[in-house]
Amino acid sequence: MNKHLVLLILISTLACSDHKDKPVDQPQLPDQVVLIFKNPQSHARYTFPSFYDQPVGNLASGNGYQIQTINDALIPTRYRFEVNSPSDTVTISTKRNLLEVKLTYKAIDELTYYFRKGDTVIFNYEGTKPIAEIINRNENTEVTNFSLNQRDSVYQDDLPAMIIFNHSLLGFRLYSRGEDKTISAQEFVKNYRIKMGQVLNQELTEDIKRINSFREKGLITEQHHNAMLSDLYWKLTNKVTELRYVPEEENFEYLRQILKDLERDHPALAVRNDSLLVSGIYQSFIETKAKRLHPVEMLEIKGRESGSRTWNYPSSYDSIQASTEFSPTERKLLQYKNLDKTLSETSHFNIETRLKYLTKFKNDYQDTVLFNDFVKKYNVKFEIDDDVQLVDNSGKTGTLNEFISANKGKVIYVDYWASWCAPCIAEMPSSKKFQQEMNNENIVYLYLSTDRTEEPWQKALKKLELEGSTNYRIMNADNSLQMDDLEIQFIPRYMIYDTNGRLVNKDAPRPSESELLKTQLMKALNASSN
Repeated sequence: MNKHLVLLILISTLACSDHKDKPVDQPQLPDQVVLIFKNPQSHARYTFPSFYDQPVGNLASGNGYQIQTINDALIPTRYRFEVNSPSDTVTISTKRNLLEVKLTYKAIDELTYYFRKGDTVIFNYEGTKPIAEIINRNENTEVTNFSLNQRDSVYQDDLPAMIIFNHSLLGFRLYSRGEDKTISAQEFVKNYRIKMGQVLNQELTEDIKRINSFREKGLITEQHHNAMLSDLYWKLTNKVTELRYVPEEENFEYLRQILKDLERDHPALAVRNDSLLVSGIYQSFIETKAKRLHPVEMLEIKGRESGSRTWNYPSSYDSIQASTEFSPTERKLLQYKNLDKTLSETSHFNIETRLKYLTKFKNDYQDTVLFNDFVKKYNVKFEIDDDVQLVDNSGKTGTLNEFISANKGKVIYVDYWASWCAPCIAEMPSSKKFQQEMNNENIVYLYLSTDRTEEPWQKALKKLELEGSTNYRIMNADNSLQMDDLEIQFIPRYMIYDTNGRLVNKDAPRPSESELLKTQLMKALNASSN
């Protein structure tokens, strides 16, 4: 009897022991972060009472593209939500355990959030303030909304001192709005910069104290803590580097001391490595370093009313490729950005240059995913067309030369525009009014959109009530020799063809310049009849 009891206890113990040692399967988190925006508000434009009477705009955040993160290929990526919709959901794919997400705030500011893979986050808006709540796990709301809370409770102005410090023009704006002109604008801006440097010192000190307190209380992980401090460290490093070139540099030693204190307490912060490239701020540091080590010239094109300037990105590509200052991953990222700018700046870089550097990138890095992304993003075709290919809103195709030939005997006024171009859209009411007032059957008004995709163009046609007009979208703006010859550096752009189909004005007046435009159109009509 006792033997049986001992045996039973032994079997039971072994069974329990085996069950205890068996690993418990953890639920696999989805490779994504889900952001749910409740009645999202736009921060693409904002009025700063201290500096401007008119709103300041952020072009990159237009059309709702107010969410930015670094994807798993280390490429900065923007996402959009439908502004003022009852609810909109944005899903960001990622395999990283911690994802940095930035949200445009007050046009030129950004709120920074850190989410874990698998998180679902609801953004509720109190007025225009986005309040984030992670619903799949418990996180202190002060941690989640750290950026917003600091702006509300610590920062002294509408903007963080770091941003005011970065924009010397804000100082000039204050000077121009003030009544005291006993000192020069330059002296005022110098004093204002010194003052804002002291405010920045206070704000950074409070930021570091709050971040460290989160870790001390166990509210954030070590990885989260390092990410928050790293963002602050490299942001300040960028700023301190720039201070070398300002006359009042010696007044900002306390900012350098903050960096030294951070490096003393957290030595790993100052060590450059590729894992830091998941941070947009660190990527900015690398780009700034590249421009400082390998400066390139600024290219400029001037038009009748305005101009266009850009860096010589192909030249930058060549310099970076020969550089030994960057890791292979950093170099690839810099070249990606150089190529992206080269492909997007079609007014500055011709077809041959764009295709040359796209091919160089493919050969240099053998990354078919990024290469194909470029091909898709810019609708790249490796055969070069002579004519401008057009498609109307019913899907019918043709060419610009065919349209000109079909309208021989009439003057053609061409309006180059795009759905995303605010100045273009601002001219549309004037265009309609001008056509009604002219009421001349010998003048044809042709709208040519440079939108790369159909959907935004079709939406704009409906919104602007242009469906009944002569509208086409250019299908091959990036690989047409005729587009290169037209030299459209910026839009809106207007051109006039005479009754013989000759281009007589490549930079014609806008519709809002009605008297000047009328003179030019009548000149083209009369010249053709003589």
